[in-house]
Amino acid sequence: MKCWKCGNETAPGARFCGVCGADLSQAPQGQPGAPTPPPPPPGPHPQEPWNTNPSGNEMILKVFAAVCAVLYGVFAVRRIFSVLGGVLNILRFHFSVLSPIYLILNGLTAVLCVWMVIITIMFVMRRTPQNTDGLLLLLAGGGVAIVAVRLLSTLITALFNSYALLDGLKSFFLWTLGAAVTVAGMYAILRLLLGENPLVGKDKDTLSQEVRDTVNSLTQTASEAAQGAKASWDAQQQTQWTQQNPQYQAPGQPVPPPMGCAPYRLKADRSLLVYILLNLITCGIYGWYFLYALARDVNAVCAGDGKTTPGLVKLILLSFITCGIYTFFWYYSLGNRLAANAPRYGLSFQENGTTVLLWMVLGSMLCGIGPFIAMHIIIKNTNDLCGAYNYQHGV
Repeated sequence: MKCWKCGNETAPGARFCGVCGADLSQAPQGQPGAPTPPPPPPGPHPQEPWNTNPSGNEMILKVFAAVCAVLYGVFAVRRIFSVLGGVLNILRFHFSVLSPIYLILNGLTAVLCVWMVIITIMFVMRRTPQNTDGLLLLLAGGGVAIVAVRLLSTLITALFNSYALLDGLKSFFLWTLGAAVTVAGMYAILRLLLGENPLVGKDKDTLSQEVRDTVNSLTQTASEAAQGAKASWDAQQQTQWTQQNPQYQAPGQPVPPPMGCAPYRLKADRSLLVYILLNLITCGIYGWYFLYALARDVNAVCAGDGKTTPGLVKLILLSFITCGIYTFFWYYSLGNRLAANAPRYGLSFQENGTTVLLWMVLGSMLCGIGPFIAMHIIIKNTNDLCGAYNYQHGV
């Protein structure tokens, strides 16, 4: 046997090395002469950082999480369509004073359902010993947030629409039950079937750090996915543009000039009555085209002022994301832009974006006629500017 310190041969059974005097019984683990550690006692070992249960129990957790993800995904889609319908009603001026509030609450519910889908999918695909507690806390936080939002919706219903109170209470009970089953079921499977001890033996600071680490991991994963998708999209668009514009393939070629004003006569005879009638006849489809054409002509009239009025697609998407709030901002910005560009054509408008916004929001309480007055202002000012543009450009 060799000495663990100097490497010289030692006598069998000797405790000390005859050359350097090292205590052979104190050899570090893994070195020659190191004592063999005693076997661990039988039974479970709670200090182990990760559970080594059969794969069947782990599969139960994944199946339960996947079912929860599908259910919350269905709820999210339903709420998204509900919000989209509310946004389209606002675009068609079919809304009440409480419509923006219900849109915000439904939008928050949809966002929280998507959050629950993400967390449950993480339980299925990305659960590790380091992020289990963080995922569980994030899941519980999403469930509590959903219950709070639905409780607020129920209270508003009780105050302003008592006829629908029973349905509101039923909906609140079902949302609360669903959140409780999701969180409690996940915890029970981890504790009873997998034999783990989630959240046990950790202080507040440790749990907070695990939650932050889990959120950072989710953010990083989403960012990497978004960057990859953007890079793929940019490459596809660049290839398509290069194929369609071979004259710009060579290095040093000039960039194509931006599109200028519309080379056609702008429509200057829009009518509020025609807008309302065609909206009714086409079940709101004409209203979408009307906003598309309106934004197009306004951008042509006001070209060069450094601003752009978003078109129909952007208006619908941003209004959906902001639960209808962006719609009011769109009309407010449009009213201000029309008033700011009037002096370019020798005109002056008394109404601006503030006037339009007040008629849309506060005027809706006047038997619902306020939004139509706001649209009348937009149409009148747009007609005046388009007429002046046509005269100035000889079209």
